[in-house]
Amino acid sequence: MKYVIDTHALIWFLEGNKRLGTQAQAILSNFNSQLVLPAIALAEAAWIVERGKTSIPSVNALFNAINSDSRIVV
Repeated sequence: MKYVIDTHALIWFLEGNKRLGTQAQAILSNFNSQLVLPAIALAEAAWIVERGKTSIPSVNALFNAINSDSRIVV
């Protein structure tokens, strides 16, 4: 199944943040999920990371995590 990821779901999933809902966690953890990341959500996530508002250490680390997950399409 195909799902669209929003900014906070992406960040919270990558952080392992407990604020991510149970259903979202299940979808994002499922290796069969096809994940669509809108460009604006990617830009917002980079902005949040760049300002130190997350435990993701750098924008480069964010991009590496996204690029290494073949399920994600921007």
